Amino acid sequence: MNADQVTDAVTFKLDQTFGWPVYGKNRQGLKEPCFIVLLLNVDHGRLQGRRYARGHQFNVHFFSATNDDFIVVADRLFDVLEWIEIDGLKFKGTGMNFEVIDDVMHFYVDYNYHVMRAKEPGIKMKQMEQEGRLK
Repeated sequence: MNADQVTDAVTFKLDQTFGWPVYGKNRQGLKEPCFIVLLLNVDHGRLQGRRYARGHQFNVHFFSATNDDFIVVADRLFDVLEWIEIDGLKFKGTGMNFEVIDDVMHFYVDYNYHVMRAKEPGIKMKQMEQEGRLK
């Protein structure tokens, strides 16, 4: 799984729930109300052996002609983005919070999961010769 798949899952969930335009990298011709989904940060750290922890931090911008929509939409986003689905697997959103800066609502959510790397082929043991003696 990669960052594009997680971003697509968030974008799909917003589009299915609200039906408003959802923009990503291409933001030309914004029509309010709309969302912009930005991937802020990706963490990747080794846990043990072949297990790794990976986390994606998102900032979902919401633009609206009226500021009254911010609280209502933010309240729905807590429920909508709690779970996303990628290839039949569900991922839980954590660290959710929002703030309004310069008439734009910023909704933050993290998706964390574990990754198991493939086992590298190692050197297989060759045949062992054993010798024994009696006293």
